[in-house]
Amino acid sequence: MKDEVIHGFMNKTIYDEVIPTLDLPKDNLMQFAADVTERFANPFVDHQLLSISLNSTSKWKARCMPSLLEYAKRNGGKLAKCMTFSFAAYLCFYHAGTERGDGCLLAKRGEETYEIKDDAFVLDFFFEHKDDSDADLAKAVIANEEFWGADLKELAGFEEEVVKDLALIREKGMYEALREIEN
Repeated sequence: MKDEVIHGFMNKTIYDEVIPTLDLPKDNLMQFAADVTERFANPFVDHQLLSISLNSTSKWKARCMPSLLEYAKRNGGKLAKCMTFSFAAYLCFYHAGTERGDGCLLAKRGEETYEIKDDAFVLDFFFEHKDDSDADLAKAVIANEEFWGADLKELAGFEEEVVKDLALIREKGMYEALREIEN
């Protein structure tokens, strides 16, 4: 949270895309935003990112999807830029898993192997799609009603924007892609 790009992306997501989709008193919304920021900025919380990523599919559905859909509803179909990017980042993370391990997908970053953990049906799905192009992967995941309880293809332009964001991440790396999205 000391990094201005990451902090900026988070603030843009919370203040510009999440809060406008919630019908709560302004004081409650500002307290919510402050609490989230404080939680992530707390240097005494030793929570590894891989632990946080556990079951990201159900977390994205419960925490991000409602704001994505409500934002589009309240803004004439316009997509929430950061939420859409977060979906592309989610796909990129899972698509890195190239081997099926015991209760996980195995991925590599340099020489380091790490585990992506989720429900078995999610891991099986991503393993089956490990060789997909970004466009094919996005199409398959967006249409997966078992994941989302809905077909996200119905969200106009979402698939195309996710594919663009995936290309940006692949071309520039996550940090530089975040920098571009945040601006």
